[in-house]
Amino acid sequence: MTNRLSKLKNNKKIIIPLLTGIIIFFASCGKDSIEKVNAITSEINAPNIAIINTEIIYSEQALIKVKVTSKELNRYLEIENPYTEFPQGLFVEFYDSTGVSYSYIRADYCIYDETEKTWTAKNDVESVNSDGDTLNTEFLIWNMETERVYSDQYVRITNKDGIIHGKGFEANQDFSDWKILGSSGTISVENEK
Repeated sequence: MTNRLSKLKNNKKIIIPLLTGIIIFFASCGKDSIEKVNAITSEINAPNIAIINTEIIYSEQALIKVKVTSKELNRYLEIENPYTEFPQGLFVEFYDSTGVSYSYIRADYCIYDETEKTWTAKNDVESVNSDGDTLNTEFLIWNMETERVYSDQYVRITNKDGIIHGKGFEANQDFSDWKILGSSGTISVENEK
């Protein structure tokens, strides 16, 4: 019993100064230290929402209009210009009124600007329409509100008539009506007699 009492007295000699030291340490961390910690953590650019393997469906009047599939999605909401990032790329399908997919856009990287309602696709971007016309570029913007797709960089379109190159591109979102700016290329022409 005396052995236990002496251990308890020795523990008090250690515990009381230790607790006093911890209290003094935290009391010395004044407002300046807390502000420094807040400043450091506010500089960390972490997403508010991070999702792996996602599928987003846009519909109007219960009809699917657009389906977006991605391996990774990061939403940054608590900043001046909120955006959603797709760092591992995405696949976007457009649907007609019968629910049939008629065109798609695929890219290795994409950012959706939530304020401007624009999608900026980069790195190995490909778009194919219902006729099989294939657009390849490294940079493409899709404006959801105007339903227009455009680029100011090099583009290549391959279709049944040949291959057309250019710098700049404009189209409607289903890619059925398009034009290339600064174009060149090879087009097959049938010989009429």
